[in-house]
Amino acid sequence: MGSLALLQSVSGQDYINLNFEQATIAPTPVGGWTYPADPAQLFPGWTVGGAGTVVSYNDLSIGAPAVDLMGPNFPNFAGYTPLQGSYSVLFQYFGSAGPSPTLSQTGLVPLGAQSINFLVSSGTSPTAAVVTLNGISIPLVSVSGGRLAGDISTYAGSIAQLTLSTPGSGGWLYFDDIRFSSSQIPEPSIFSLFGLSILFLLWLRTGGPGGGRWSLGGHTRQR
Repeated sequence: MGSLALLQSVSGQDYINLNFEQATIAPTPVGGWTYPADPAQLFPGWTVGGAGTVVSYNDLSIGAPAVDLMGPNFPNFAGYTPLQGSYSVLFQYFGSAGPSPTLSQTGLVPLGAQSINFLVSSGTSPTAAVVTLNGISIPLVSVSGGRLAGDISTYAGSIAQLTLSTPGSGGWLYFDDIRFSSSQIPEPSIFSLFGLSILFLLWLRTGGPGGGRWSLGGHTRQR
């Protein structure tokens, strides 16, 4: 992917608090939590969405869709260490009670931006996150640095509503440090085709349609 170069947009129309470090809520004691918490204190610049979504600080939902801020003091009650800085965000969605939790804000996509990327917890699949601009889903791929990224080049220089959420089937997403970058990313289809090609070759090598036969380079052999 190359350098994750940051871009700045026009003053007064920028997206803000993309690293979630602007929280103003008072720290909880070690092992403490705040529920319910004020979204305006937890997520300045952002709007929490999703009917029935609860908001908490250093706490976990037991069933309702939730947007949780994890931060000092450590360890917090939920046991989540921030991915960077002092604060990170956890989406909890159980897939059965109301729509997915969301965080949204509207701003100017920087001129020259090619991609958006954000930090996620280890092992997070691209399918675990949903990113939209003006309601249009942005396909995501895994990139270096433990991040997910998507192509947003068609929105560069325009005002757009950015929304992050989880799939409608449910799931949890722990994330942080959203960035716009001038770096391009490979199309998701390239990754998919490469993966399918490897699987197809392995299938031919280990069995294929001939029951133990494989074909490669024009030669067919019996195992």
